[in-house]
Amino acid sequence: MRRPGDEVFAAIVVTIMAIVALVLTAVFRELGIAVLIVFIGTYALISTERINRTAMSLLGLAIAGIVIWAGFVIGLSGGAEFEDLITHIEWTTIIFVIAMSVIVSVAASSGLFQYIALRIAAPSGGNHKRLFTTFLVFVAGISLFFDTVSTMLIIAPLTIEICKALEIDFKPFLVSEAIVSNFASIPSIVGAVPNLVIAGVTKLDVGFLFITFMPLMIILFLISWRILLKWYDASLSGKTDEYRADAVLSIDPTTLIKNRWDFNVSVVAIVLLVVGFAFGPAFGVVPPMVALLVASFMLLLAHEKANEFLNRVGWPTVFFLVGLFGLVVALELTGLIDALGTLIGDIVGDNAVFATVFLVWIPAMLSAFLDNLPVSAVLAPIALNLMELGVSPVLPLALVFAVNIGGYIFTPLGSPANMVAIGLSEAEHDPIPFMDFVKIGTILGMVHLMIGSGYLLFIMFIMGM
Repeated sequence: MRRPGDEVFAAIVVTIMAIVALVLTAVFRELGIAVLIVFIGTYALISTERINRTAMSLLGLAIAGIVIWAGFVIGLSGGAEFEDLITHIEWTTIIFVIAMSVIVSVAASSGLFQYIALRIAAPSGGNHKRLFTTFLVFVAGISLFFDTVSTMLIIAPLTIEICKALEIDFKPFLVSEAIVSNFASIPSIVGAVPNLVIAGVTKLDVGFLFITFMPLMIILFLISWRILLKWYDASLSGKTDEYRADAVLSIDPTTLIKNRWDFNVSVVAIVLLVVGFAFGPAFGVVPPMVALLVASFMLLLAHEKANEFLNRVGWPTVFFLVGLFGLVVALELTGLIDALGTLIGDIVGDNAVFATVFLVWIPAMLSAFLDNLPVSAVLAPIALNLMELGVSPVLPLALVFAVNIGGYIFTPLGSPANMVAIGLSEAEHDPIPFMDFVKIGTILGMVHLMIGSGYLLFIMFIMGM
């Protein structure tokens, strides 16, 4: 439970941080160090999980904006007007997140996902392992078209409902679904927000990403599925009694449709979304454009319920991203990201093998303790720089792989999808034990990193690097 006074402590720390940053800028003329202190201080406070991360992210952006503006006023290199800072924020990614939240909100309210869940659960006949496998396959499939948070918001509530009805422990399901949603999203540019960020910076080709990583995703899924079945054997070895299973799984799925109009609109919208994501990039139509078009049409057709659906959008996540991307822009303006890129370039040199392994393991380790979004946003320009220097064309792929896998090793804190699973289990007063997630997540993560490193080196070999 959060302790009283945490907000006061945070306010004091933020005030000290702001004063130090302004003194460094105005007196010592060290704009880069000042912005770096704001960035580190902001994420140190966010990582405590004792204060609102959205509020802290926006406050960090505001302080960085003041520091950058102060540097501009006194003529320091890297100083800029606040408008310049805001202009360079990754607004296309933010629009994508908003649009996908709208689509999920409308579809969920129609009963579409409940309908699908019962359809895919019915063939299991109450067999726990069969149901577990079915849900994991479903998660892997939709992770190619929905970001990890949306995937968990779709599947996790349905998993809890069905597991409770069949008297099955839902915690192994939620942990496994969160892990699968992270690595199953790797082949898709829209599968995770970090993928979109990295692709936007490095100009990573959507088709190249999919063709390269789809075989790896299938390999990881098959290996993970066997490990998870073995790990949770005690929880999944049972079978719900025939009477209860029939009572739950024989329900007509159409009775779960809450609004036939919204249901039909959602089905058409998701089909258009999938088609747009698959074929749009070939015509220069980027995923955020497709998502915004579909979401806005769904709101238009919702008419009087449009505001209700907008209220369900994850606005805290949206504004967290605004603050995050603004802080990264501040680092870019002051030249800190270029300096970090030069440092990493000096470390890896022109050794393509070392550079690839470096950009798999180091970002993965960072993503284990930090949200994988800031790691992606900071390291994407560095991967682009190394690629342009001719080190290796697979470096953006290595970074995509790393930040997604790193989201579940050592801690569940690196990926928002994990936190959705943990939060929903807590809401059911049956929380997922922290160490239970850490153990299986770290085992799978280390296996995945080793397999992925070898796979990327094999891709380099095929490409003649």
